[in-house]
Amino acid sequence: MTGLSEPRVMNDNDEETGRLEAAALWYGDLQAPDVDLATWDAFRVWERDPRNAAAFRQIEASVPIIDRSLRTGTAATDVSPAPAKPRRSRRTVGAALATAAAVLALGAALLVNLRAPEMPSPLTYASGVGEQRSVTLTDGSVVTLNTDTAIAILYTSRERHVSLERGQAIFEVAKTGVPFVVEAGASRTRAVGTAFEVYLKPSGVAITLLEGSVHVTASEEDSVPNNERLGPDQQPGKRLAPGDRLSIAADGTQVLSQVDITTGPAWRQGIVQFDNVTLEEAAAELNRYSNTKIIVPDARLASERISGTFQADAPADFAANLVLMLPVTIEQNASQIMLVPSAPTQP
Repeated sequence: MTGLSEPRVMNDNDEETGRLEAAALWYGDLQAPDVDLATWDAFRVWERDPRNAAAFRQIEASVPIIDRSLRTGTAATDVSPAPAKPRRSRRTVGAALATAAAVLALGAALLVNLRAPEMPSPLTYASGVGEQRSVTLTDGSVVTLNTDTAIAILYTSRERHVSLERGQAIFEVAKTGVPFVVEAGASRTRAVGTAFEVYLKPSGVAITLLEGSVHVTASEEDSVPNNERLGPDQQPGKRLAPGDRLSIAADGTQVLSQVDITTGPAWRQGIVQFDNVTLEEAAAELNRYSNTKIIVPDARLASERISGTFQADAPADFAANLVLMLPVTIEQNASQIMLVPSAPTQP
């Protein structure tokens, strides 16, 4: 024997203790009244690991028990785990929870039977074809759903999370200090108090800022290694200004453009506006608003470009206007309007 101690090997209990201590410190950070979006974004990166997320839920669940114990002086005092090295300054609650995390990992009587609570079911809202619907959320935010749109909302202590499952919506966000996050396709839009529109299409997603400021990231930009903390200037994604529209295609291609927001989105007035789009694109947009579908089977005709303003829920009127603009003939039945090229005029 040399008298030297054997090197300590990290085991599963050590790793679990470390995760719980890190989760407790994160909890302390997020309770600060001046917590910024950069901290929330860094936390979301850390939480992406399911094991980290589970540890954080355990800490959240333990807070009422720990709080009661600290107030009554009944906190367990017979467990003395080795103190972790401080990594950065935290609020008092973070330090207290870090100690409690070690107790939790060692199976102390205070938290031995603690289980992570089940996540609550999200609230869902939807609009029908041709319908607009406004919903006031519990935090005071207002969501206006355009035709055939569906969202799911889940509030936690960390964020107000919305999933846009299909369609198009305007989010007028109440300023509460807790981030408001909208996921749609390959995008995540973060805001605190602002107004913006998100439109999810098969080809991608478009985010238009109407007022305030939002931060948008695409899926590939959000894949930062776990536990890596970035400063505000290093955060991936783009911060939009009013009038900016960020389009993210299904292949990840991004295009930033500017639009006129002085009158608000045209669909709120029941109209659609086209500026040099293909007939195929125009038909697809109008088909969202009516059960009577516009069909353009001819590829050459479908590639013709049009501009103009049309009533959103009047596909027959749109087709009638096309007769004045393009060499097209209308074939209509109860469920569809087929647009076909006009036969050439005989000499």
